[in-house]
Amino acid sequence: MPTKSKTWAVIALAASLSLAGLASGCGNMGHNANKVKTQSYGDDGFLGRTNSYPKIPSRHMALNYDNDYKLMTQSIKGVPGVTGAKVTFNGADAYVTVKTAKGLKANEIPTVERQVASVLRFNFPRYNIHVQTAP
Repeated sequence: MPTKSKTWAVIALAASLSLAGLASGCGNMGHNANKVKTQSYGDDGFLGRTNSYPKIPSRHMALNYDNDYKLMTQSIKGVPGVTGAKVTFNGADAYVTVKTAKGLKANEIPTVERQVASVLRFNFPRYNIHVQTAP
């Protein structure tokens, strides 16, 4: 059975080695001895990977009127009664003129307009959507 003095000697040795390791690892006496420059990740949501992978689409690359026009016309083609659409942009406003099917009754047109507006407002919340039908 170890004596108390041996136990305290082991504890003192472990503590002194720990302090020596801490001092050598963390202490640089106020200056950078290795001349290592620390860097942080870019604040891009991808942990700085957009600098390494330039083909990753960023938010501003994907948002433009041409892409939005194509996506809007594609998204409303699935609405029953719609055969085509024309979209005009003015800042944050999107004016959509819908071409309806020939057999559509006059009382069904407002329903189609509401459905088109609902689809576009859900998919494009950054725009104020204005929908009308072509005469």
